[in-house]
Amino acid sequence: MHSIKKVTMLLGCLALTCSIAFQASATEKFKVITTFTIIADMAKNVAGDAAEVSSITRPGAEIHEYQPTPGDIKRAQGAQLILANGMNLELWFQRFYQHLSGVPEVIVSSGVTPVGITEGPYEGKPNP
Repeated sequence: MHSIKKVTMLLGCLALTCSIAFQASATEKFKVITTFTIIADMAKNVAGDAAEVSSITRPGAEIHEYQPTPGDIKRAQGAQLILANGMNLELWFQRFYQHLSGVPEVIVSSGVTPVGITEGPYEGKPNP
């Protein structure tokens, strides 16, 4: 239950940030980049028309081992916020983020206790 509250609070912060940005410039949308499509979908639902939200990865892409392109880096440099899952889901994210300057990041799983994998070779490991 605490995990749901924390994710809701993070998404609420996104909504507030988008609201402030929207008031500051009615012609230009707040730009949010996410590391994968599920986070992008949540951010779009929270931000509505106040933000332009896009994902670095495409639907169905292998998120763990994704290799960002120079175009991904360029697009992210124009963002005003980057949302990442964390919990080692995006193994590439820290290297990617080093190429950006001044773009705030939010790790949406911060403070969330992961549920462990219950069977197979990864049994007992956190499931991001």
